[in-house]
Amino acid sequence: TGQAVEAQYTNRGAAHGIGAPQAPDPCQSNGIAKSSVAINVTADAQLVALSGSTIISVCGFNVSIAGTTPTMRFISGTGAVCVTGLTARSGVYAPLTGSIISYGGAGMTVLAAEAGEALCLDVEGTSPSVQGLLTYVQQ
Repeated sequence: TGQAVEAQYTNRGAAHGIGAPQAPDPCQSNGIAKSSVAINVTADAQLVALSGSTIISVCGFNVSIAGTTPTMRFISGTGAVCVTGLTARSGVYAPLTGSIISYGGAGMTVLAAEAGEALCLDVEGTSPSVQGLLTYVQQ
């Protein structure tokens, strides 16, 4: 997904040596408001609802995960928990129970959904539980 995000924000003229400026990463821009959503789930859940043709760019997240062999991954798509047109937006995180996963915070997009998709969390395992915070831009 990193290449897709990079391509999304790169002006095509620059790829041809014209020297055209690149559009700023929405997570890096001080002029774009960031939003946050609390994560507290024990089953698949929608974290950020789709909104027309906007793109959800995740700037960072910090979660703790518990349960028996718990796993989680970020997915996108449509429907209540992104089941229609489901696309994996991260790999599967399979930490030891009680582990904390923190990613981002460097002021850049760490993953993004396509235009018109919601962002969801897919959790697996026996009695999985994921708590934390996700910061994003939707534009």
